[in-house]
Amino acid sequence: MYTQPSSPSILKMAGVSLLFLIPLIYGIIAMNTGDLLWISPVFNAQPKTILIHCYGEDITLEPGTQHFVQVTDLVNSALSGRKRWDSLSLSDVTYQDYQNDPKMMVLDLFYKETVRVHSRYKFFSHVNELIIPLEGRHAETKAIFGRWLDNPAAGSFHVETTAPLVQYLTSQGLCSQP
Repeated sequence: MYTQPSSPSILKMAGVSLLFLIPLIYGIIAMNTGDLLWISPVFNAQPKTILIHCYGEDITLEPGTQHFVQVTDLVNSALSGRKRWDSLSLSDVTYQDYQNDPKMMVLDLFYKETVRVHSRYKFFSHVNELIIPLEGRHAETKAIFGRWLDNPAAGSFHVETTAPLVQYLTSQGLCSQP
């Protein structure tokens, strides 16, 4: 019995095209970023040290304490959400101001190994320090800066909110405006 070959269909062509294009686009972005997990929004790194620059006074959170664990969770949650990369970079002058200025509250997280914030941007891919201004310069932009071996990373990530960090630090009496 003779069967007639199926006729070409736009739907079949679109399906085959998508099966080809999706891995191609994913692969191009992965090669560009150097990160196979660029699509993953999850950030789950454990710092070795957390330092709060609290209006000119430094407060160290000890690893294993409730405050250390809670602040780590809040930072990981902020970086696991929606974020965008921006060319706003951390200058050495601003970094020094963050450490000493009595008008600023800044969270400084240090990591034993380099960490990667997964995104479709190559910048900010390997850092061992995260700097989060909570009050003062750049705090209103919800910026998170990175450094690697005392050198600032290019640009910054901007998260949806840093308010839970500020609320936690102030409600727990860890840092309050004088």
